[in-house]
Amino acid sequence: MSEESDPFECRLSFLSLLNKLNASQQSIHKVATYALRHRKLSEDLYSCIIEELEQASLNARLNIIYVLDAIFSGSQKSRFKGYIDLTQPDLPRIIHAVVANDPKGVVNVPNTQKIINNWKRKGYFETAILEEAEKPLLERATLSVSNETQATNESFSKEDILRRLEEDRERHKRLREEIWIRPPEEPKNAEFEEYWQSVDALDPESDYEVMMVQNMIRLPHYAWHMMLSQRTSLS
Repeated sequence: MSEESDPFECRLSFLSLLNKLNASQQSIHKVATYALRHRKLSEDLYSCIIEELEQASLNARLNIIYVLDAIFSGSQKSRFKGYIDLTQPDLPRIIHAVVANDPKGVVNVPNTQKIINNWKRKGYFETAILEEAEKPLLERATLSVSNETQATNESFSKEDILRRLEEDRERHKRLREEIWIRPPEEPKNAEFEEYWQSVDALDPESDYEVMMVQNMIRLPHYAWHMMLSQRTSLS
């Protein structure tokens, strides 16, 4: 089907793909690829995603947010912002749909948090916008440990739990594969700055001593005693 396909036909085909969507990487990639191939109809296809998201089962909703993640990744590589711009005002709506405000919905909290964190790292949206949208998610996350156990015991059979565990493993493959991929437009030293900000400040009282011990272990024949003597005399 070409990019000039009939919008109605394209919409029906896309809805069919969404209805058949599962947690496999092949299925998620297939839906995302279709959306990017027909990007000229991004508004129509995005509306299909939102419609399906709000009427699907909890597990299917999680698959759909992974589809959005795959679409954003492909969009960034092709420098197309249509889907990201369409999603931005709907972020609170999407998060609320995936993490439904009921006992069952809490099981989607950890996966949704991973997706949001990935979106922050990739810079798809401004950090302030994502942080505002995820506030209800963070509130639920504080209760998710106890509530998830209760919801799992009360609402899901053993078969449901095992299937969910297998699907979660499948969904996480994509995030693990993409964790080292950096945004194409970021500055050359962005990764260094990210790691630098995560390093604790130097503590002269202890860090220099640890550094000297490591130096002496790795270069035992170097004249470290002279440096220690100079340091002692200066102090």
